[in-house]
Amino acid sequence: MSAAGGSTRGARTALAGLLLATLALIGAPAASAEPAAPGLGAWGAALPSALAAEEQADALHTRIEAQEDGSVVVTEDITWRFPDGEERHGIYRNVRVRAGYQDSESEYRYYELSGVEVSSPTGAPTDIVVQDFGAFRKIRIGSPSETVTGTARYVVRYRLAHLVNDIGDGTAEVYYDVVDPASTFPQRDVRATVSGPADVTRAACFYGPSGSTTACEATAGPTATFSIPDLAADEGASVVAAFPREAFGDLAPDLRTGSAESSSGSSVPPAVSRALAGLTVGAGILVPLLAAALMGLLVWTRGRDEQYAGLTPGLSPGRGEEAQVVYGGAQPTVAVQFTAPSGVQPGLVGTVVDEEANVVDVSATIVDLAVRGHLTIAREDRGTFRSDDWVLTRAAPPATAAPLAGYEQVLLDALFAGGEAVRLSSLKNHFKPTLEAVQRLMYEEVVERGWFRRSPERQRAGWVGLGTALMGLGVLGFFFAVGPMAGVFAEADYPVNPGWVLFGGLVVAGLVVRSLGRRMAARTAEGSAVLAQARGFERYLTTAEANQIRWEEAQDVFSRYLPYAIVFGVADRWAEVFEEVATAAAAAGHVVASPWWYAGSWGDAGFRGVASSMDSFSTVAAGTFVSTPGSSGSSGFSGGGGFSGGGGGGSSGGSW
Repeated sequence: MSAAGGSTRGARTALAGLLLATLALIGAPAASAEPAAPGLGAWGAALPSALAAEEQADALHTRIEAQEDGSVVVTEDITWRFPDGEERHGIYRNVRVRAGYQDSESEYRYYELSGVEVSSPTGAPTDIVVQDFGAFRKIRIGSPSETVTGTARYVVRYRLAHLVNDIGDGTAEVYYDVVDPASTFPQRDVRATVSGPADVTRAACFYGPSGSTTACEATAGPTATFSIPDLAADEGASVVAAFPREAFGDLAPDLRTGSAESSSGSSVPPAVSRALAGLTVGAGILVPLLAAALMGLLVWTRGRDEQYAGLTPGLSPGRGEEAQVVYGGAQPTVAVQFTAPSGVQPGLVGTVVDEEANVVDVSATIVDLAVRGHLTIAREDRGTFRSDDWVLTRAAPPATAAPLAGYEQVLLDALFAGGEAVRLSSLKNHFKPTLEAVQRLMYEEVVERGWFRRSPERQRAGWVGLGTALMGLGVLGFFFAVGPMAGVFAEADYPVNPGWVLFGGLVVAGLVVRSLGRRMAARTAEGSAVLAQARGFERYLTTAEANQIRWEEAQDVFSRYLPYAIVFGVADRWAEVFEEVATAAAAAGHVVASPWWYAGSWGDAGFRGVASSMDSFSTVAAGTFVSTPGSSGSSGFSGGGGFSGGGGGGSSGGSW
């Protein structure tokens, strides 16, 4: 064991040196995080063991007093050396409260911890917090608001119930890990004593890595004494003291259901644990079901469009007339409408159709403003290896032009804030605030016109925000509450931690609220009438024939309805119709004029070229409007007997 142990310690020391050297080279501070409690995984202990080479117990003197009721009172006199040049708040002691019982996989012995007292002869802070880590209880000693450096002395006293064993041969035995092998710091000057209601008849001690049978000095008598060699990290020491059985009363062990090595546990009575677990599981199942039921009811009663009953789809009651309003119902069959909805600009059509003021609705609004005489659009050919750009030039609108809506005026003024002509590319990375303002005004416009009772954006954002909050609460619970809650449910005998069910239910409830909340934006009856008109006009744009359009009106009709075709995504089809019109006109000796507002090349491409160019303009404009300046930063990621480590109870520790 000693050769292997020496090899292991040498390798560990070399690894520690390598890690510390690496940290020094990269300028990283030495790790000062509180090491994980034993039983929480080998990785949680291995790194602090390697990095905390300067930290150790300069002295550990343990007094174990066996009581007639089978409990023991343990007093640890600890002199702790903190890392050089670092401030810590205090120390912690990890006390084992579970141990295996006769190779059982379903039961374990439990040693209830009580009567924790701490003093410091050197004046260090001695506030106490006891935390449950299943097989261990962590006694955290010190103040979060005060720090200590150098060396401090602590006297820690506590009681462990039901620790004395009835061996069955007329003797009773105290078998205790003075230092648990899970300790991640060196222990120097380790001594122990065991006393009880009678003299100790036999004594033994073992030290080294877990499973070691290397003996250390033990002397029986009225008080058994044990002298243990210095211990490296990951080495422990166990002491055994035998007494006459008649010196004690009832020594029946405290047996509990579960695993001795579980990383979560609690001393909550089994009946209470089961009741709480049942309530938690029930809540985890009920929460998403309630969310689905309530959201479904809200969608049914308030998330469906209103419609005028008894009127042809697309029509509204005349002045002084009334019509019954109904919720939901089958989607009406709409007839082809040969003109755009009266007074409804392309951007608002797009907002009514899909309940969103998309970027394409904004870019189509720019094209519409050009068609109405407020600006011209010119395509700028920048060569083979560079993307084309567009130049927007402000124009004086005709005297007959209708007043602009609020969102249109804001958009137009923002486009030409820097001058009467602007390249589209120059708006990149700083136009997004304007885009968001325009979209917000578009939502306000559809509410003011009575097509929605509330802004669809705000309705969706409210429900999505609530769903996200529920999901966030569930995720936070997974990270921060499942572990502590596991202690409450340790005796419930559930196949999974009920906390997982509860917080999983919150996540599912959040997903339900987010999903159904997106359907809460509902049109009024007037909004449904406008929607029917828009759908009817969309049918016209997708079914129009060239022979239905007069040559003299071709340029005007094409331009006037092109922004709507962009919104509906049928600009190419709309252009093909007018290419046929232009071809027929040319055969008859008539020339169809190019759109005046478009300053790009007309040539052979004709209407198809204009539509393709405007489609490209909308795509590029969308990317330009939503772009923001890049940012830089960094990321970080941010049992048995006769050998050391086999005792019932035991402790280890570190600093925090």
